[in-house]
Amino acid sequence: MFRQSIRTYTSLNRPGPIPLANKKQQKEMLDLIRKKQAKDNTSTDELHDDAMKKPTPEFEGDVNPKTGEINGPKNEPVKHNDWSFGGRVTDF
Repeated sequence: MFRQSIRTYTSLNRPGPIPLANKKQQKEMLDLIRKKQAKDNTSTDELHDDAMKKPTPEFEGDVNPKTGEINGPKNEPVKHNDWSFGGRVTDF
C-alpha cells in the first residue's frame, strides 16, 4: 500500500483546505493563504484586524474634570445603564 501524504498549509498539522477543481482558483487561494500567513508572521506589534480597539480616553491627565476624581478611569464605566470595561458591556 502506498501512503499518501497530505500537504498542509496551516499550523498545528491541521489538514489544508479542500482542493478546488479549477487549478487556477486553487493556486490563487493558496497564494492568498500564504500572503496572509506572511503578513501575520511579520506584524508582531500590531493588533489583529478583527481585534477590538481600546476606546479613546474622555480626558487627558490624572484628574477627571467632571468629577474631580484623581487617578480614576479615563472613561465612564457605566454608560447606557450597563457596566463596561474597555468598550465591552458586562451584565451581572
